[in-house]
Amino acid sequence: MNRHHVPANILTPKPTRAELFTWHGDTKTFVAEASSLGARAGTSPFGRVYADACDEGLTLVSRYSGRQDIVFVVSHTEVSDGDLLWWDLVPADRGIAHRVNFKLRVFND
Repeated sequence: MNRHHVPANILTPKPTRAELFTWHGDTKTFVAEASSLGARAGTSPFGRVYADACDEGLTLVSRYSGRQDIVFVVSHTEVSDGDLLWWDLVPADRGIAHRVNFKLRVFND
């Protein structure tokens, strides 16, 4: 995996190909459904992000060779009437967060 230097406590959870997401330019968001990321009913599409915490996320694997893979962490979970609707994810490494001007949204289907 092609990764930039990241803090030692950041793991490489659930490598996920970028082409599984759809780009929405107006919101600068890559969007996917949990099932298209390999999650089955009752399972999470994510893995553990930090060695010293239980936060979950995934590693976005670039569709372009030579580009870095980026670890994303769940930053928001949207729930309505007791139903989990979606998760928003942002870069886990604060050192590159300012250079990544997009987020991921995974819908719970």
